[in-house]
Amino acid sequence: MPVYLATFRRFVPGKSPVLLAAHSIAPPVVPSEARLQQREGRRYRRTTGGWVLVACLLVLSGAGVAHAESRFELDAPFNVGLDRSYVFYSPSRIRRVGDAEPSHLVFEAQVAPNLFLPQLHIGHATPTLGEYIISAVVTPNIRLRMLAQESSPVIPPSFMPKLTLQVAHLWKPTLDEAGQPRRFALSLVNLVVGHYSNGQAGCFYENQEEAEHGCATVSGRLPLNETSGDFSTNFIRLEAQGRVVGHIDMARRSAWTLGASAFIERNSSLAFGGITSEMREVYGDGHLGFGLMLERMWFEHRFRVEGNLGGPFGETPRQRWTLNVEAAILPRWAAGFGAFARYVRGQDALNILFLQPVSLVQFGLIFELGPGLRARTSPTGDPLGAT
Repeated sequence: MPVYLATFRRFVPGKSPVLLAAHSIAPPVVPSEARLQQREGRRYRRTTGGWVLVACLLVLSGAGVAHAESRFELDAPFNVGLDRSYVFYSPSRIRRVGDAEPSHLVFEAQVAPNLFLPQLHIGHATPTLGEYIISAVVTPNIRLRMLAQESSPVIPPSFMPKLTLQVAHLWKPTLDEAGQPRRFALSLVNLVVGHYSNGQAGCFYENQEEAEHGCATVSGRLPLNETSGDFSTNFIRLEAQGRVVGHIDMARRSAWTLGASAFIERNSSLAFGGITSEMREVYGDGHLGFGLMLERMWFEHRFRVEGNLGGPFGETPRQRWTLNVEAAILPRWAAGFGAFARYVRGQDALNILFLQPVSLVQFGLIFELGPGLRARTSPTGDPLGAT
């Protein structure tokens, strides 16, 4: 899960302001298309209706505790639990049906800027941050992979634009005898609506042939058309995250952070670009997963280790779940850039390659800061108050 920097201030009576920089934790043939579409519509409405209700109740509960004070943050939004950007290399080879042999990787990248709409703060956890924070974030996420083949082609990329509605609850810090913050907690829920495709128009299965108005009516059989096959789905995703920051040392600007996360995602055939019945049969009804994270901040330098386990449900044939273990170092002076190493075992994460088993070692650069993240500062370096 993505990890971002959040800056907190607390005023202690009779003393100067103190700064707490805390880092949050970073196939078979199917029945008729019409019947499947009708069944999908009913399942989608039941599932999404419950998720939307949960999100609305969270927002309304936040509004209830705000008997009052609320404001919009326009300059430095609170940025936690969203996507990161990566550029990396792997010595492991990449397999695709249709290639003569596995290929070496030139580079792979995920470009995921988080674009915030005005952010609503309700109540006060600190003078500059609300107890409840409601965000709407647009992320035009793109994943690219270049292989070491003739002309070094960029194989079909992943286009994953999405809208995230987030409700975060900041618990007020626990203070020590001297009035210094020693521990605090954060919980948040993300409701994500998005699209995932690879921009191709070829037949989904390798044994199918293109016809004048689509693919010939040949029953699809594995393997998939992994070089030019069409991959497209819409999805709705519910995420829950919790972070606890402890052992805060104000003098050394240091702390420990422990985080946990879980998500469930549902594929949908509704609207333009939705999943087809033949793709649903193999790709599945959706995905779910879990994650753990441990981070050490020391003089505002960050050292993080995290693991995520996730996989599909409702797919045929059954697929293995995928394990990701990642370690990252983000120096304070790098302004959001850092270095990381990752091990991936399970299924390939690049669109139509999802049936390819992988065991990959990856390393490269990571970037975590989104637009407007850095807190406003005065000439002395102290954070300014809310506007």
